[in-house]
Amino acid sequence: MNKFQKIILVLLISLACILRFPQLDKVPPSLHADEAAEGFNAYSLLTTGKDMYGKSFPLLFRANGSYQPPIYTYISIIPTAIFGNSMITIRLLSALSGVILVYLTYLVVSRCGPSSKKERVIMGLIASGVVAISPWAIHFSRLAAEANLGVLVFALGVLLVIKSLSRISLFPLATFILGFSTHTYYTERVVVVLLLVWILIWYRKYFLKNLKTSVFGLIVFGLTLLPHLYLLTTGALTKRLAQVSYLGVASQGKEGFLSNHWNMISQFLNHYLIYYSPKNLFFDPGTKLGITTTDIGVFYPWLLIPLLIGLGYLVKNRKNDLVKFIFVLLMIAPIPAGLTGDLFYPLRTLDYLWILTLVISFGCYVLIKAIKNNILKVLVIIGLATYSLLAFGISYFVLFKYEETSTSGEAYIRLIPKLEEYKDKRIIVDYSSRAWGVGIRTAYLAKADPRTIQDILISQQKTTYYSGDVNAQEIFIVRNTTFEPLNWNKVCGKDVIFVGDMWSFDPTTLGEHGLKLEFTVDDYLNQPVLFGYSSNMICK
Repeated sequence: MNKFQKIILVLLISLACILRFPQLDKVPPSLHADEAAEGFNAYSLLTTGKDMYGKSFPLLFRANGSYQPPIYTYISIIPTAIFGNSMITIRLLSALSGVILVYLTYLVVSRCGPSSKKERVIMGLIASGVVAISPWAIHFSRLAAEANLGVLVFALGVLLVIKSLSRISLFPLATFILGFSTHTYYTERVVVVLLLVWILIWYRKYFLKNLKTSVFGLIVFGLTLLPHLYLLTTGALTKRLAQVSYLGVASQGKEGFLSNHWNMISQFLNHYLIYYSPKNLFFDPGTKLGITTTDIGVFYPWLLIPLLIGLGYLVKNRKNDLVKFIFVLLMIAPIPAGLTGDLFYPLRTLDYLWILTLVISFGCYVLIKAIKNNILKVLVIIGLATYSLLAFGISYFVLFKYEETSTSGEAYIRLIPKLEEYKDKRIIVDYSSRAWGVGIRTAYLAKADPRTIQDILISQQKTTYYSGDVNAQEIFIVRNTTFEPLNWNKVCGKDVIFVGDMWSFDPTTLGEHGLKLEFTVDDYLNQPVLFGYSSNMICK
């Protein structure tokens, strides 16, 4: 790698930082319930050594009616200790993971890719550049997403296991990292096991030749899975899959054994194959949290051409170890998402999107190499990159927060300082499905006393900590504010304020209960979306 190429790599990493770190507290505009749970658990562990349910350093974190993988929360204790509770704090680890992935992608391609060393360096720079500017890589780096940390650890495991094929001493470290990745996100629990099985079969002669180190590596991998085996007996390990999967429902039909299983197979194929659809990958932005912006897909449309060319290039270089890994991962990485009921949910397939990015980068290399004029090469690269960044920048950093303002829950963050103005009153915030996560979000950003929250949540806990039955939407109490569904049979008291959205109050309700408007909270469009009413009714 020459000096000029080093400068290019530094510039690409700098570009990745520029796209991931600024305005982390504004884009995306609000804090999701899962992000807030990770943040509060990190804060609670930092101050009390226990999570919000009073559990000392759990193997999985109980939150929002399910469980969260532990690694992201534990690492987030460090930025929480340094910077305190904020949206930026809990998203820092994901943003940093996204930047490191840019560099790690360069290492994977430049050290393991096909062709000569000189060409691999160029391929590596292109690959890191594509990761740096890809919509999926930017968006999920700006959320406190365990999956974004997961794809980073997984990519490191892939690099190490490929290098171990020529240096067997790296195999135990590689299996440890791959095993560690299964604690970062759900997807890796399936992908890593399938990948390791394929590796052992495909390279069996190599591992049999180095049997002692190979066995030791497998023992290391097995040890990393011990927490999963324990949790498997409790129901907690598979709780999330049970919530999002169609398997249980499909198997309970009355059509008969063969019909039920055929329904499951056909449904799996439908949900699995959709991740190969060019429409979903390049043209359809989708409508859910797992999508990037409102009008751009997970990849820019023009990258479809490099993808097709990249596949052809990889077929010609199929003897290369990295190429073999790419083809295998293209097949197995979408499997976990294929087992869920959502149609195209990219958050669950970041490993797959990273592999697709590598394929695209190989296609970009072929196209750039075909241009003989160096000046034209530079103009083409700068032109496409500029077009992509302008399109994404306008869509994501300018329009996104306005288009998502009605559904993001950002107004509830603006509500927090407003609540401080009414410390002498009892406040009840309507905790409905429309306000999912408002309790834990407020507890985190308002730095609620973890011990108080622990007492409140423990009193509502209906099952043991690790259980397949987890109650959701618990009542939260943060200082003088209670987050619970409004009960109009109990609306009374002169020092009580009720807060909700336009669907929480209607003219009849306002009149029957003598409610008086005290304040409103506006969204980005300066439209009132939350309303605070005081009650004049005397409690009987």
